[in-house]
Amino acid sequence: MNHFYFYSKQILKIFEKNKELIELISSIDELRNSYIINPQDIINVPGDQNSQFRGMAKLKSEINAKNQEILKIIRSKRPNKVYELVNSFITDLNLFDKSYNDDNSLIKLLKEFPEKHTDAYSEKQAEQVFDIIENSLLIMQAIKNAKEKALYVIEELNKSKKDSPVDYLTLTIGTDQDVPLIENFVLIFKKIEGLYNFICYIHKIDSESKPLLINQVSTGSWYSELLGIKQVVISTENLLKGIGGFIRDYITGKISRERFENNCKKAEAFINLMAIAKKNGIDNAELGVFKELNPFVENFKSDTTTIEINEEEILKMKKTDKLTLLDRKSKRENLLENISLSIEEGKKGTNDKKN
Repeated sequence: MNHFYFYSKQILKIFEKNKELIELISSIDELRNSYIINPQDIINVPGDQNSQFRGMAKLKSEINAKNQEILKIIRSKRPNKVYELVNSFITDLNLFDKSYNDDNSLIKLLKEFPEKHTDAYSEKQAEQVFDIIENSLLIMQAIKNAKEKALYVIEELNKSKKDSPVDYLTLTIGTDQDVPLIENFVLIFKKIEGLYNFICYIHKIDSESKPLLINQVSTGSWYSELLGIKQVVISTENLLKGIGGFIRDYITGKISRERFENNCKKAEAFINLMAIAKKNGIDNAELGVFKELNPFVENFKSDTTTIEINEEEILKMKKTDKLTLLDRKSKRENLLENISLSIEEGKKGTNDKKN
């Protein structure tokens, strides 16, 4: 289960990021239950033909009223906006997990949604409304299932968390890098601990009495939740977030170690850390930081595409794979363009005959 902790946190963040689209689809799906006809309403319709006609007319009127309610939701977003939202959502899913590609059932359903939305938005007929309702139902079922699984994994693993000691803060580090070997797994912790201990030294804090603690660990996609003394965690977090772009360039070979260090020295977080060192009379703090920082950064392989520090992504280098984005032009726009072209060609043909 640990293998899925980082995965679960990530998928929930993607759903939150794309909540504008999900809320639209959910609103349509929620009104679906209103269509359920109570069998008693049909049984209670009197047996004579005129009463049956009036009873069925009443039911039809209620359905049409509900259609108008759903159409109001549908028309709250213009078709091109929906295409844009869907493209953003499927891109985020594919960047996160390559299995969300053109063959994935959720991706297929999401790709159908803009066209069905455009049909209902433009035609405003019951058939189109029923189509988008069915599509919304299937999308929301898939999203709800993914959410429930993610929340279950997070809840179960959170039960094992310890209470944080006084004056301690959480430092989470997550990456999509797979670390299957125990030796390498332990080595990562040693490198993080080395950086933490030196920043303790800069703050004049005894790292032996205020050590870095492990609160939670996930294997597979490597994730750890650590606990450290407040001032040191803040400095460590600010430093890593402040040099995230340089870490990316360094591990991909775009810049040398020397260039990496020079760039880091210009970062505000690094300058602030050096100011604390100077205030506390710590000499050669720059050398000490890089002595611990470089091995930590170099631990990440060139194929690492994501690094997160306290839920904030400092490294993002993923590319979409086997995913085709939707054409943002609606069918109506394409139709109008074709009509315009036909008119222009007709005019041209008329003028040619005159000449």
